[in-house]
Parts: sequence; structure tokens; C-alpha cells
Amino acid sequence: MAIDRVQEFALAFSHNKEDEVLSCLYSAGMVHLTSYTPPDDAQPDAATQSSLDVCRPERERSLSHVAEELELAGATLSFFGEVDPVTKGLVQSFFPDEVYVSADDMRKTTSMALSNGYTDMMHNVLALKAQLAEQHHRLDQIERDRGAVLPWSSLLLDFSEASRWRRIAVLTCTISPLTLARAVKHLSDHGAVVAVDTVSETKNRNYVIVACLRTKLDDVRALLASEGFVEHDLSSTSGTVASLIDRMTEERREVHEKIAALQIEVASCLARRQEIVVYREYLLNERKRLEASHDITRTEHCSVVTGFVREVDADSLQKLCAGFGGIVCMTGDSTAGDSSPVSITNNKWLKPMQILINMFGFPVYSSFDPTLFLAIPFLFFFGICLGDVLYGAIQIGICLYFMRKYRRSQGVRNFMMVFVYGGLAAMVAGALTGSWGGDLISATYLGAGNPVARLVSALTAINPLQAAFQFLVIVWIIGGINQLYGVCLAIVKAARRHDYASILYDCVGWLLMLPSISALLFVGMRWGTSFRVAYLTALGVGLVLLLLGGARQAKGGAKVATALVNLYGIQSSYGIGSFVGDVLSYSRLLALALTTAILASAFNMIAALIKMPAAGFVVNLLVRVVLGGAVLLFGHLLNFFMGAMGSFIHAARLILLEFFGRFYEGGAPRFHRFGFSSEIVKVVDNSMNS
Repeated sequence: MAIDRVQEFALAFSHNKEDEVLSCLYSAGMVHLTSYTPPDDAQPDAATQSSLDVCRPERERSLSHVAEELELAGATLSFFGEVDPVTKGLVQSFFPDEVYVSADDMRKTTSMALSNGYTDMMHNVLALKAQLAEQHHRLDQIERDRGAVLPWSSLLLDFSEASRWRRIAVLTCTISPLTLARAVKHLSDHGAVVAVDTVSETKNRNYVIVACLRTKLDDVRALLASEGFVEHDLSSTSGTVASLIDRMTEERREVHEKIAALQIEVASCLARRQEIVVYREYLLNERKRLEASHDITRTEHCSVVTGFVREVDADSLQKLCAGFGGIVCMTGDSTAGDSSPVSITNNKWLKPMQILINMFGFPVYSSFDPTLFLAIPFLFFFGICLGDVLYGAIQIGICLYFMRKYRRSQGVRNFMMVFVYGGLAAMVAGALTGSWGGDLISATYLGAGNPVARLVSALTAINPLQAAFQFLVIVWIIGGINQLYGVCLAIVKAARRHDYASILYDCVGWLLMLPSISALLFVGMRWGTSFRVAYLTALGVGLVLLLLGGARQAKGGAKVATALVNLYGIQSSYGIGSFVGDVLSYSRLLALALTTAILASAFNMIAALIKMPAAGFVVNLLVRVVLGGAVLLFGHLLNFFMGAMGSFIHAARLILLEFFGRFYEGGAPRFHRFGFSSEIVKVVDNSMNS
């Protein structure tokens, strides 16, 4: 439970070993790489610099190849997403889409990548995509052409024969049924010798055939256009329209068969989607490995890699470099101060609570790991907010189910363990406040003298529904204690930095003054003269320390002003205003506890009112069990989910806003291991699959 101590390191080696050294460091996965710029007088001249770039063309070609492969993988996965989109339910959407592979699978991926096995497959998939698109386009064209001639299917005329007629010409046209009769009359009035016959009709259009003398074809065509006829040229049709439709139908069937065959091939490739996902993540990491060469410093005589290594891994790094030969490895304490990358190591029981640190930002290197220190108040607040034995048990059960279902996901396990701990805290708080599904397990519903109800009553220390003001005072006291707890943690941080002035003037001053003021306002003389003298003395000493602490931060006449405003907290890390406001903010614990308990009791009351005594014992029992049970199930599950979300949010808020400000200094860079890492692909032990 600590921030890992890190050391800076520098590796010096000959230029021709760059790829070998980076690959070895990448496989070891124990260092955090940084870039290093040597002094100006150490920079090689232009002639020398050109000789240092011998390895770079090959490396740039590798990067270019990786970029091409990534583009291929992205296009392939995008196509897979089109033909087989991944759908997730509401619950599944809250969980990560992780792919779990073994170390052997990763070695297989590397081997396939080196032999371009995936490249050929992805090119094949994209070729199938192009063929499918072509066949779908062809199918759409056939459907359009078929739809265009379908209304003429009853026309028995052989157009290839009609095209050879010497005297008669045939036109196929469409026209609105509302204007057809009028148009035919106008044609007759114009003296046009034509024959018009309707082949088929729809609601908005009539399909007609017009016959005329071939010598008058151009005049008739112009006259038809003026009357609203739209010509559809079927003269190129070989045979009848019905035979053309038959040919199109056969062609459509053939296209469907080709599409089905292509889809079978795509399905066989789709079975390897996970391999492509793993390959893409491999490529992203390979790009990271290759780009690490940009951080290498090259001098006239050697190449240099710099970075950080955890103190516990420093010896392993030395041994690793010794195995190469010709590599100089130097390590030493970090000189970067709070700019040093931070790595935190906790045991498996405390590690889940580190998710809270991830939410708020890593502590700076000179500070300390606050995981345990914030886990205690967080779970305490969560337990008070949810505060129900049955709800806590439900939460633990749900979390254990998802931990088993996603047992290979370390992230899901850690997240669910936070709520398991919260469920245990809620069960303890619920037992102490007498909340078991609200008042479900009480004499009201179990009957007077019931042993279970007596046990619940015996465990109850305070019921917030019956003693709300007393409970409010308790949460205020809890808030005040938590504030002083934060000041104590500020002492720990200052001690690590040897800032003893801040410890004395700020931290100790407030630890003396704030409890003393509280005793003066709320205790007075009730605990005896000795106690009064003690807290008044502490008040005086604390006041002097705070005034001195404020005065030391200014010069001349401003000392008095800064000493006074220091009491409010403008100059120091804390203040009376902050203390009062923060303590009052803990009232939300009472509000959430009451909300959960009142809603639970309300659903119990509604379920108890559901009865039909006039319908007989059996019917009444069924109604109460079915309808009353449904109300209880729906109501309590709804109340539980609302309470669990509110408990997490408000407990985290009390930590972030009313606790962290006392001592926490976050925003540190994280220790990123130079090695394989992915949010999607997780390398697991095969034994975890069983």
C-alpha cells in the first residue's frame, strides 16, 4: 500500500543494437521511457549525424507497413460490423468489450503477422466486400429494369418481329388515366391515324400501346408528347416482354446464388473476427514499440535510452542488460521530483478501491498512496446512505453474479468488489438503524413478539425515522471527525516533504482550534472545569499558531491582515468557513438514509393494502401473494438501484470535495510500462478459462 519508489535509468549501446534493445525492453515490460536531449556541446555535427541514421529507413518502412496494416484491419473490422453488427442489451452495455487471449495466442498472432498471414486474409475479405457490392449493385439494376417492364408483361407483341414491319410502327407509352380519354380525342381531332390500346393500368398511370403508319412516326411521336404521353422505348427488347421478364428472373436468381455463396465465404472469415481484433491491437502496440525509437538519443559513439524503472525492478533491469553485452546501464534515484511517473501497488483486497484514485487522479510522487485512507470514509458514507440489510445483500449477490460472469475481466472484478464492500457496509449500517427492506422485517408485518422482529429491534442502535435530529447530529459529528482526519493526513504529507512549519502552524493549529471551538459551543461547563480549562488552553494555542502561520506569509504591515484572514482559510490549507460548510454538507447522509428507508417503508405499506377479503381466503391469498409480491419486488428493486447510485455518487462527492482538499495533491503522470497494453485485448492465463 504505497507509491512505488522509482529510479531513473540510462542505457548506452551501439547504434546497431537499437531494435534489439527496444524489443527486449518491450518484452520485459518493466520500464517507463522518456526522451533525453544531451547538452549542445554533445550534439554531433551534420556529417556524423547522417551516419547515425542508418537504421532509420528500415524503421520508417516498418512504420509505414504497420500503418497500412492498421488501415486494412480497420476496413476489415468495419465491414464485419456492417454484415454482423454487435448488439448489446442494456446491462451488457455497462461492461467492457474485452477479448481474452492466452500467451500462446499472442505468439501465434506475432507469427502470423511476420508471415503476412493476416494481410492475405484481410485482402481476401475486402475483395469479397467489393464482389458483394458489385453483385448487390447488379441485383438492384435488375430489379429496376424488371420493375420498369413488368407492367407490359401481358403484351404479346414480339418486338424483334415488329421492328421489321414496313408499314406499321408501334410505340409504348404511359399517361395519366385522367387525361387518357381527352388525349385520344385530341389525337382524332388532329387527324392522326393511330390505334391506342391499354395494356395495364395502375391508380396513377396507364400503360398503352400506340400503332401508326411508319411514314407518320415522327409526327405522331411529337403529337403524343404534346398530349402528355411519355414514351418508353421497348424496341430493343428481343422477343416478348414476358420472355424478357423470364430472362431477368433467371438472372436475378443467379445473382442471388452468387450473393449467397459470397456470404458463406464472408461468414467463414467472420469466424476469425476476434483474431483481427487481436491483430489490430498487436499492430497498435508494434507502432508504439517502433515509435519509441524517436526517443532514442544518438551521439557520435552510441545510442542512449532513458526513462524510469521501479526500484524493485532495478536489479532485474541490470541483469537484463548484462545479458546483452556491450550495454552500459546506469540507475539512480529520481531527480524529476513530482514530475516523476507514479506507480501504485496495493494488495488484492485493497486494489479494487484504487478505482477511486483513478477517478480523482494519481497523487504526486512526493505524497503517499491515499487508497486505504479514503476507502474507510467512502465505505462508511456509502453504508450510511444505502443503509439497509436486504439492499446490501441484494447488491452483494448481483456483484458476485457479474464477477463470476466476467471473471476474466480484472476491471469488472475490481469495480464490482467496490460495491461488494459497499454492500457489506450497507448491511452493517442497516442492522444498526433497523432497516431490513425498510420496516419489512418488523412487528408491523411479522406480528408482535416475533423472534426475528425482536432480534432486529435488539440490533438497532438508532432509527433515523424515529430520531432524525439525533441522527443529524451524529452525521455532523462524523463530518467533523472526517475533516480532522483529513488534516491529520495533511500532516503525513507535510512530514514526507519535511515541511515542519506547515505541520506546526497549519495542521496542529487547526487540530487544536477546531475541536476546542466545538467544545466551547456545544459542551461548555457540562464536563467539568478541568475539561473547560483544557479546551480553552488548546483554543488559545491553536489561535496563536494560526495567527503566526498567517503572519509569516507576509511582510510589514500586511502581517496582521494575513494573520486574521488565515483564520478563514484564505492563506492556509483550511479555515473556519471551510470547516463549517463542509460539516453541514454531511447532512446529505441523513437525507439519503431517510429517502431509502421512507421509500422502502412506503412500498411495504402499499403491498400490505392489496387485499380482497370478500373474495374468499384462497383468492385473497393469491391476490396478496401475486400483486403484493409484484409491488414489493418492483418497488424495492427500483429503490435499491436509485439508492445504490445515489450512495456511490454522494459518497464519492464527499471524498472529492469535502475530504481531498485537506491533503490530496493529484494530477501526477502515471507510470506507463513500455510493453503490450490494450483496453480491449487482455492476455490471461489459460487456467482462468476453467
